[in-house]
Amino acid sequence: MSRRKPTRTTNPIHFEDLDPKRFEDLVRELIYDFREWQSIEATGKGGGDDGFDIRAYERTTTTALDDEGNEIIRPMDGNLWMIQCKREKSVSPSKIRKILEDIDPDNPPYGYILAAATNFSKKSYDIFREILTRLGVFEFHLWGNATLETELHQPKNDRILFTFFGISNVTRRRSRATEIRSEVTNKNRIMRILGDNISRSWILARDSKDRHYPFEFKYADFDQMPRWQDYEVTELHPRGVLVSLKQCYAWFDEEKKTFDVAEPSIPIRNPYDRTNYTTQDREKHDSIDLVRDFWERLPKKNRAMFHVNGIIRYEDMLVIDEKGDNWRDVPHIFVDFLSGSAVSNTVEYLTKGERQIGLDDFSREVVFPKSFSKPQFGRFFIDESLKLPDGVRSRIVNFQVDCDTLYDVDGRFSHLQPGDIAVIKHDCKDDRFIQITHRYRLLGSEMLKNEPRLALQIRQQIGRDANAEDVINVLEFRICYEHQWKKTQQATDE
Repeated sequence: MSRRKPTRTTNPIHFEDLDPKRFEDLVRELIYDFREWQSIEATGKGGGDDGFDIRAYERTTTTALDDEGNEIIRPMDGNLWMIQCKREKSVSPSKIRKILEDIDPDNPPYGYILAAATNFSKKSYDIFREILTRLGVFEFHLWGNATLETELHQPKNDRILFTFFGISNVTRRRSRATEIRSEVTNKNRIMRILGDNISRSWILARDSKDRHYPFEFKYADFDQMPRWQDYEVTELHPRGVLVSLKQCYAWFDEEKKTFDVAEPSIPIRNPYDRTNYTTQDREKHDSIDLVRDFWERLPKKNRAMFHVNGIIRYEDMLVIDEKGDNWRDVPHIFVDFLSGSAVSNTVEYLTKGERQIGLDDFSREVVFPKSFSKPQFGRFFIDESLKLPDGVRSRIVNFQVDCDTLYDVDGRFSHLQPGDIAVIKHDCKDDRFIQITHRYRLLGSEMLKNEPRLALQIRQQIGRDANAEDVINVLEFRICYEHQWKKTQQATDE
């Protein structure tokens, strides 16, 4: 689909915006759950810290003997940790060496943490580890941007994240949960309203900002920027309702991977619309008749329909009015329109019968003219019915959609050329008129190899199985009506 929206991401946390002392406060808050502490002291705030920004004693179960030999508990004794905080954008390996010079080699702490608002290189990690191991520090950790962000995004630290940066993942998750519930509710309502017969149902999308429905004249630019729009539903997508935006007659060549689309598009009119059929609507209908006439004269294998579908997402549906009103007796869906449209993404494709053909690998080739002339007719063979087997004649007379081709191996239809009109008579039905739209030859060997599905149809018409030596004349046709060609036939007779 086009018009894709950007992916939602979480922006980096700006530790550099904190005051250095405030950065120390942040680190001190984060270490509270790092160990079970006896005490944590913010030694850096008062100055004269001897290299300590934060000093902490890890709770341990140590005992000692008093002067009389009795065991006593020393509650303030424990593993000493030294925490150093640097709110700097860059801490080089040489800077790390200098920072670690503050450690007394004769009395090193049990643990050491260096926290900085930067990303450390591999060399920095290696030097940090080498020096502290040589000094005899038992545990040591280097916290950079990535580690600090990971800690802040833990659910247990959401309070700290909000206190220092005004961000709450818990609030965001609650908001997302509300969004999901709204989407699910909208999906279930749409499924219930449209029922089992989703395809070919209709909805009216309305702009939530509009206050003049149903009076189009209130907007001088309504044709270019509609505030409500009828949509024919094609199917339900997991993300929303798929609707038809455009349908056109099309030509395509599957081997060459080319296609073309005829304009104007076929008007998609809501049958539940109570508004009058205007003169402009009739003019559009007449224009489409000319397009369809040209399209029906194309070879059957090249005829297709062009579709543009859009999606109205469940998450964008603000209100669903399932009853509609007596002007538009269909469900009304309120959304925020963007550039006169309720849809967020679109997709284009061709259909050929039941097949759906994507256009990613196709290129455009001009086949349709910019303007279409009135229908043209050839000769008229309307005095005598075409000689066809009863079964074939019956299917044509009864408008069977799968019967639109004649096959000839003995020359009985040699007089018929594209554009000619012929008649098919039936005892119990009115006469049916057909117009030849395309004629070509098919070798029996080619048919048996490439078109075996035609074997039954050909046998029904020629009265035997086709063989490899046959030259089969193929005549594609369409049903036409007397009013379409009568004036032309009368002028020809005169």
